[in-house]
Amino acid sequence: MIYLINLLVDSIFNAAKAIENIVFKKKYNWDKLFYELGLCNRSGEYPILHHQYKDNNFYFTIPTGLSVNDFMKYKIEIATFLKVNSDKLKIEYKNTLILIHINNNDEKYNYNDFCFDDKKGVPVGIDLDTHNIVYWYYKSANECHLLIAGATGSGKSVCLDVIVNNLIKRKNIDLYIQDTKLIDLYQYKDKCKYYGEGKDGIEDIMEELIEEMNRRYKTLRRNKDRRYKDIFLIIEELASFNPKVDKEFYRLLGELLAKGRAASIYVILTTQTPYAEILPGALKSNINTKIGLKANTKEASKIISGDYEALMNLRGKGHGKIFTGNSVREIQCFNIKEASTAATVNAPDSNKANRTEKTI
Repeated sequence: MIYLINLLVDSIFNAAKAIENIVFKKKYNWDKLFYELGLCNRSGEYPILHHQYKDNNFYFTIPTGLSVNDFMKYKIEIATFLKVNSDKLKIEYKNTLILIHINNNDEKYNYNDFCFDDKKGVPVGIDLDTHNIVYWYYKSANECHLLIAGATGSGKSVCLDVIVNNLIKRKNIDLYIQDTKLIDLYQYKDKCKYYGEGKDGIEDIMEELIEEMNRRYKTLRRNKDRRYKDIFLIIEELASFNPKVDKEFYRLLGELLAKGRAASIYVILTTQTPYAEILPGALKSNINTKIGLKANTKEASKIISGDYEALMNLRGKGHGKIFTGNSVREIQCFNIKEASTAATVNAPDSNKANRTEKTI
């Protein structure tokens, strides 16, 4: 009897999957296309569709002798076949398969439409391969500290807004914000422990944080199990500082990046221009998570991703790649509605006590 029930359940499940494939997924005659293009190896073997995810992700097994470059030769023809512009088409390796992906510029993931697990870290977006939520797990040695880099219009400010919005709702966290642009982070002025404008006061604050860091280290030597409140130092636009002029700033920043994590002190940096002059190698090597959004120059792409083209081909508006340790994932950063943002900003203040709320 149990066997028959299981058989019936399997049959219903398989039927449902078949209906889904028929009703909800567009069907393409890939065999005919590859035959007409002559996309095969010397033995006359053609790529085979392995599986399809929605209507914009197609995974293929490839016969010996073919590579992603063979697909790229026919990018325009494949785009025409799919009835999309070739600049919306991406062809790449995914594990042992070839992925043909149609970039959907209208695809947005609103931060307020998701539920998050704070224990996994700070949510930043959606993995475009697995479609799972991507978290920045800042407590990990492989992910501590964060750099967000991208040109104007890349979605950098919105990405940072989502992160700050998440952090201000957490308990037992102190936020220190240095807003050199005087625009994007002003709405959080009364929601953090420290808010500085321009470059004023930043070195004094960093010295205070280093003193706190050293104080915590002394306690941890006696009690390794001691837990401290997480501290985040956010510096909006690193390019406002010059290593040749602001030497003390860079010295203090380097110390926080090198030693902060063990004392539960984390740094978040943003920049539109991630060039070697403002992001020396010694600093970059201690930033274990980098979100690379669309870059306007090959040099900027190279410094963040290690590749001259990797960030040049992104479409902007939060489309990027996140680099953590040895991992690279393509993501779409969360968008955040203005109304929801305002509601969060005006929520009861968990970072400061006895403060009169203001409407921003």
